Amino acid sequence: MSDKLALAPTLRPETGFRRIASGCAKAFDDHLAQVMVSDDPEGPHRARVALRRFRSALTGFAPVIDPDARRAMTDRARALFRCLGRLRDADVLLAGCVDPTEVAGLAADADRIRGEVRAELLEMAAAGYAAELQRRLKPDDWLRGDKRGKRWHRRGLPRLARRALDRAWEACAAHGTDLAALAPDVRHELRKELKTLRYLSEYFALFWPGAAQDRFLTHLRALQESLGTLNDLTLAPVPPEPDTIAATLATATKALKLLVKAGPWWD
Repeated sequence: MSDKLALAPTLRPETGFRRIASGCAKAFDDHLAQVMVSDDPEGPHRARVALRRFRSALTGFAPVIDPDARRAMTDRARALFRCLGRLRDADVLLAGCVDPTEVAGLAADADRIRGEVRAELLEMAAAGYAAELQRRLKPDDWLRGDKRGKRWHRRGLPRLARRALDRAWEACAAHGTDLAALAPDVRHELRKELKTLRYLSEYFALFWPGAAQDRFLTHLRALQESLGTLNDLTLAPVPPEPDTIAATLATATKALKLLVKAGPWWD
């Protein structure tokens, strides 16, 4: 999905945001349909990724979006994300189970939660999300109309992209490079901030292409993979061996240090 959502620097900010929103909403609808008819864990996972990508765009394009409209779109996407999160966690627990005596119970829990989540999604009119978002963005009343908003419109998409990437990078870098010293909840926040940085990087990949960008994204993806593994280990029904946690932390820390060394490719 990222290649399809990469933006050209010549686009107007509102056009770029509409393009991202449309792509994310379509992806959500496609994967939501899978959630409603299939037990494949990729359905809820990919639907949540689409919502996370859209929320990253809401953050990156904040200077040109009306605050009330941005809050409403964020709240709607977050509610759907959290609803699907219950099912995603149940699927992860089941997939990570290595004790045959617990598989049946975890499978039953996942089936129950799947039914509850499907019912809740119906109540939330989730199937109409893409059409709902298209209606919201069709007129221009979602655009920020004060002096600050108009100024960012005039500056164009490249300057808006640089601001978004700078802020996302600063949020990640503020945690330092010693992952072992961070509390689990802080590492989880870092993981979410890295996702925002990655998605914004992919949206604006055509703005400053080259080897520096490739190195940065390679290290960023490696770091995300290690932190994802660490997160799955913490959700496992059987506590992992301390050596496993330590090795995963060491791998993540190495990737983080390489990412910091590579530095922002948009400078």
